[in-house]
Amino acid sequence: MNKNTLLSNIRQKLRMIREPLRYSQREMADRLGIYSASYSRHESGETMPMVTTLYKLGNIFNISLDWLIQNKGPMYYKEKEETGSNGEISKELRKDVHELLEHMEQIPLLRYEILASFHKFKEEHKEMVMEARSATAP
Repeated sequence: MNKNTLLSNIRQKLRMIREPLRYSQREMADRLGIYSASYSRHESGETMPMVTTLYKLGNIFNISLDWLIQNKGPMYYKEKEETGSNGEISKELRKDVHELLEHMEQIPLLRYEILASFHKFKEEHKEMVMEARSATAP
């Protein structure tokens, strides 16, 4: 994808995010903590939003950056979390995964152990992993 195509896609998607909220460009800029003129240039396709702006779009509005930048997956993060191969992922599972990720960030040895176990599992159960991968592929 070339730069002009990327800017055009992001321009359209910024409008898709803002208009249903009934925010003006100024209100959207205020929510993102950027100048109104900067937001206007992003939405007109003149400039690419900075990483911090993209980060805020994800955090404040639950916008998937995969969707925004790469045209992959659903628009909102919650759609990704709530739907899976077997329907809905339980809230309890999401809590456990969130807790695990927090601990892995804080404890390097835990991260190493989990990743080592994961790679060992992938090696020992190649067929199962391939089946799961193909079941979730678009």
